[in-house]
Parts: sequence; C-alpha cells; structure tokens
Amino acid sequence: KTPPATLAIIATCTAIYGLQIVMDLDLQRFTMCPRLVLYIHEYYRIVTSGIFHGSFMHIGMNMLSTFHLSSMLEKRVGTLPLLMTALGAILLTSVVYIFIAWSASFLP
Repeated sequence: KTPPATLAIIATCTAIYGLQIVMDLDLQRFTMCPRLVLYIHEYYRIVTSGIFHGSFMHIGMNMLSTFHLSSMLEKRVGTLPLLMTALGAILLTSVVYIFIAWSASFLP
C-alpha cells in the first residue's frame, strides 16, 4: 500500500502536469528565474518550479523515483515529516539557486 503523503505528492504533480498539457500552459511562466523572483517579485516561482515538469519523461522519472524513495522514507519517518521535508526541499533548493544567482551578479 502506498503511504498517503507519497500518494498526495505523486497525485498533485501528475494533476498539475495534466493541467499543463490540457490548458497548454507556458512552462516558462512557472519555472525558476532568479531575476524575476528578485526584481519582479514573482515569488510563486519558488514553489511552482518544484512541481511543474517539462515533459512526460521528466514527470515519469521523477514520480517513479518519488514513489520508491518517498514510500520507504514515509514508512520510516511518518506522513507529516515527509510532507514537511518535501516542501522544505523545494523551498531550500529554490532559495539556494536564487542566492547563487544573486551572488554571481556581483562578479566582474
């Protein structure tokens, strides 16, 4: 049986990918662009960059690895800690990426 948080993550990402396809959403409106976050204040990109996917192969491989790794981890640490870890990972990677891009802007 698939643990609930793992199932929720997979269902959410798959549903969003389905909406991307059906509504023909422009992926560039949702991916991480540090300049747009820092100067145009498009803060939603911090989260959307972690849940939008670029192709069927991209989401397929990500959800396959999510299924295997998150199922095992959720059984070990619990549902809420896994959800908080997933959200924290999305936020942390986005913030680190923004910080690196911001820091690089000072290079000659």
